[in-house]
Amino acid sequence: MNRKIKLTRFAIQLFLWIILTIFLLYFILDPNAPLLQQFVATLMVTALTTLPAYFSSRVLVPKLLYRKRIGKFTGSMLLAAFLNTVLTYFLVGAIYYELSGKSIFQGTAVIQFLFSFFFIINCIVIMVSSAIQIISDRFSIEQQLHEVESEKVSTELAFLRAQINPHFLFNVLNTIYFQIHKDNSEARSSVEKLSEMLRYQLYECTTDRIDISRELAYIENYVNVQKLRMEAGTDLRINLPGDIGSFKIAPLLILPLVENAFKHVSNFKDPSQNKLHITILTEPESWFVVNVVNTYNPAESIRQFEDSSGLGLKNLERRLSLLYPGKYSITRKRNEKTYETTLKIRYRD
Repeated sequence: MNRKIKLTRFAIQLFLWIILTIFLLYFILDPNAPLLQQFVATLMVTALTTLPAYFSSRVLVPKLLYRKRIGKFTGSMLLAAFLNTVLTYFLVGAIYYELSGKSIFQGTAVIQFLFSFFFIINCIVIMVSSAIQIISDRFSIEQQLHEVESEKVSTELAFLRAQINPHFLFNVLNTIYFQIHKDNSEARSSVEKLSEMLRYQLYECTTDRIDISRELAYIENYVNVQKLRMEAGTDLRINLPGDIGSFKIAPLLILPLVENAFKHVSNFKDPSQNKLHITILTEPESWFVVNVVNTYNPAESIRQFEDSSGLGLKNLERRLSLLYPGKYSITRKRNEKTYETTLKIRYRD
């Protein structure tokens, strides 16, 4: 949510709190009691109504209403209103008694009236705050969709400009593949893997979401091609779950992390000291996790956390903020010998 939407929502809420305070003071004003004490008590009532308002807008709406759990949302809303009514009645009643010496706990009719009044006020505040949250989220989502669409158009234009060279390279690779002698299976396998990578980028990454199995197959091919330039004995591992399940994610989100690690992996004379580990797994509540660890040479002047190329880390974070707002995290750790980057994406609500 951008700053303009936040400021607008804050201004609306502040205006409504002021209106609520004036309304409460006017409605329950006792001409025979000191005005200052009543004003303080009214401010306390207003302040306490912010509790269910915040709870409903930040918890009940996203956790229940947006997930279409209408019954639980309604019940939770009424329960929050009731609990806050009890808290408001006894707390404000005690404070008002200390300030003015008058008790609001006298008479069944007074208690029933005030309790019902506070309960209705809490219900109204909860509904209004929920409505404001829904409208605010709606504007925010529409703005994000607009940004995603703009980003998609720019990406498609860039893709079309660059498509000639990949097509040319793809055709040349196919030609080279058939020119390699059949006995040279390693060279043919390498060309085949590179060809599959190009095919994936050209023909399968044109959709908004791709099946996770295809994305992981692409990463495996990329790692296998990169192995060709690594020295024998390098500690290079890619750990994939046996059965990761079936779900879709945006294409080419894993590549920038893996590409960055290969670019900056150490090049010690002893290959066994060069380490690059890629671990991909899923966690409960639909979290998809990519963890990449690589050694680096402290003697070299490298900046691993900067963009490496077209699909660099900054570009990755930009895409994630548009495609998975509030549903991802990237953490980076650096110690004396290794860099570690962990990406988490919540692929389902």
